[in-house]
Amino acid sequence: MTPVEQLVQLAREAESKLSVTFDAPDVLPFAAEALEVIAANPQLQAEFEAVFLEMPPYAPTEFVEVCMHALRWPNVRMEFESRQRAAVIRNDWRAEPVYRHYLEAFEPDWEDATDFYASYFGSRA
Repeated sequence: MTPVEQLVQLAREAESKLSVTFDAPDVLPFAAEALEVIAANPQLQAEFEAVFLEMPPYAPTEFVEVCMHALRWPNVRMEFESRQRAAVIRNDWRAEPVYRHYLEAFEPDWEDATDFYASYFGSRA
């Protein structure tokens, strides 16, 4: 399995887990492993970025948020900003909050990092 396929699989596994537990911190093992895969393959960043942009239909928001808080890739942020603006323009109030939450995760003071995911981000401070 390629590193890109691993990332997709981890996102899908996170969705399966959260669909049962509904507990945001349960995403951490999957996101942490995804971040390890990404760190071990920096030459694949563009491919990983493309995968994150395709994730909304199959990955839990929490998975994307945790990864983006850790990575803070500018290209992904710009695309999420564009998608959020487009959702507002077309009055798509289902998509808008998803992208808004993704964008909040890019912030250094993202509240969820200390509320839900302190066990991960607190150990990296």
